[in-house]
Amino acid sequence: MIHVQPLPPPAVFPQLGKIIETGREQIHMLESGSTGENPVVLLHGCGSIAAEVMMPFAGSGLHMIAPDRPGYGFSPALPAGERGPLGQSFWLERFLDALDLEKVVLSAHSIGCAAALHLAFRRPDLVKGLFLISPCCRPVPFKPFIVLRSAVAPFVGPVIRQHVIARWSSYFLERGLRASSYPNPVAAELFTLPPMHVVNAASIATMAEELWAFNGDMQPLGRLPADLPVSVLFGREDRIIDPVWHLDWLHERHPAVRVELLDGVGHMPHHVAPDLAVTMLGDLVGSTPGDLAGEDNRPFIAMV
Repeated sequence: MIHVQPLPPPAVFPQLGKIIETGREQIHMLESGSTGENPVVLLHGCGSIAAEVMMPFAGSGLHMIAPDRPGYGFSPALPAGERGPLGQSFWLERFLDALDLEKVVLSAHSIGCAAALHLAFRRPDLVKGLFLISPCCRPVPFKPFIVLRSAVAPFVGPVIRQHVIARWSSYFLERGLRASSYPNPVAAELFTLPPMHVVNAASIATMAEELWAFNGDMQPLGRLPADLPVSVLFGREDRIIDPVWHLDWLHERHPAVRVELLDGVGHMPHHVAPDLAVTMLGDLVGSTPGDLAGEDNRPFIAMV
């Protein structure tokens, strides 16, 4: 009897885009759609890369630009002390300047929204609108993050990062995708992400550093310009980011945030309802300042 060994799964390689020089750093970015007016800049969340957040929008026809945030993918980390949302907003400002972009729509997922909000607050002249997906923006109560803290602890941290997490990157990526997608199944396209490129020693350290800096950076954020269109897409069943906790905070800082709350959807609504995400983003791209603000300055909330 002849025993035929099954073929190994095909290798998944990182998607290569362009390297942008800002004068201070190199930033890797992906781009899709017709270049020209009305560009959209996409920011991925914690522990992700540009390829993930680009997936639901790549066929939209919109001009999409997605950088790997600092410390993820092919973009090097920022210097110590600049790795939180505030420092990343200056990084984002340098990125836009290097591309000679003004008045862009910023779209961001999860903790990536924090840097977008800081830029909109500091430099409203650069931002045409905000599309926030499952936004992590309000300072949060302490969470232990036992595995993450162990991975960056003195002495044992490098061993855990190099010889446990990096070696078992496929396991940790799948575990993270299932937790983020709950209660929805993981979108098939997400299984095409290259595990060792997403989960590695550098990205684990970056996750810890930006989470530690998060509360201190977000506490002083003030009110956003009243005429800035801000749309939010949230899953009501999100177990990563509490919708009520963060939406209340956002409403205090903008008179007319427009919110779509999706029943039965978790932390990845852009993958669960990509058509809705594209429509909401397209509305912002085609808007002018004040277009999407409520006529009576009250927030608009739609429940799907």
